[in-house]
Amino acid sequence: MKFWNIRGIAFALLSVFAASAFAQTMADAQKAYVAGNWKEAATAYEKACPNEPKEKQAECYLWNVLALSQTGDVQAFKTAGKRLDSLIQNVSPQNAIYADLMMTSAQFRLYLGKYEKAAEDLIHAIETSQPHQAVVLQKVCSAVKAKIHSEALNERCDLLSKPDSLSAMQAKLQQSKEQSEPTVSDTTKVKVPQQAVADSVKTAKPAPAVEQAKEQPKAAPAVAPAATEYWTLQLGAFGTKANADLLVTNLKKQKITCTIIEQPRGERILYLVQTGKFETRDQAVDFAASKLAPLKIEYQPLLKR
Repeated sequence: MKFWNIRGIAFALLSVFAASAFAQTMADAQKAYVAGNWKEAATAYEKACPNEPKEKQAECYLWNVLALSQTGDVQAFKTAGKRLDSLIQNVSPQNAIYADLMMTSAQFRLYLGKYEKAAEDLIHAIETSQPHQAVVLQKVCSAVKAKIHSEALNERCDLLSKPDSLSAMQAKLQQSKEQSEPTVSDTTKVKVPQQAVADSVKTAKPAPAVEQAKEQPKAAPAVAPAATEYWTLQLGAFGTKANADLLVTNLKKQKITCTIIEQPRGERILYLVQTGKFETRDQAVDFAASKLAPLKIEYQPLLKR
């Protein structure tokens, strides 16, 4: 019971955790998700989320939703959908995670054949999005547009390649909303689902914790190791250079340096976006879990000789 590109949508922001059982559980969950061990990841998130600070719980539960949706179990998929709906109802559109929630909801609707609702959710996701989400949103746009014609969706999707125009549209919508609604204080902007979501996961069995280092995985070394082979992370393969440039530009803003490699394929040229030079595959995966997963960026570890 899986649906397209879910691995690229899912993710909450991870930071440096203290050396505790809780931190170890979050680290285990992230590694399990990256490795595709969906049930293990879902269980680990379920244990960790109630212990997260309130402002981070919604992000953690989104991880849990995404892991559940990939287990292949029908009931787990239904549970994931209910938790996602609860999150959307309880998280303010002003919160950075809101666009990810709506983008994920659009994919749920698409998978269930509810194409009009998928378009509506995706429009809302774009209207509340941030620049680093543009590449993933474009992929969701392509999938939804293939199923339904919507002028409003086409207009919003086109804005993703025009950051200035998108920002202007978002500012206009925000101004209009502020004029028509009462001001909401900062202390009430985010309402984390304490009951509907937490109650639904309270009986889950926690994943076993394993020893985890205090610090985040080390960033990719600037210089390739002396060995003749190394690992790198491929973040995308594009048929047009403009799309590759967009991904590189967005990641540069997040202080992640990428290179574009031109690879001839018959009469076409593929533009491969890659980052990092790592001595081992584990180092590459650790870097991806720490730096790429929070940005919703898909990746593939590659051994280069």
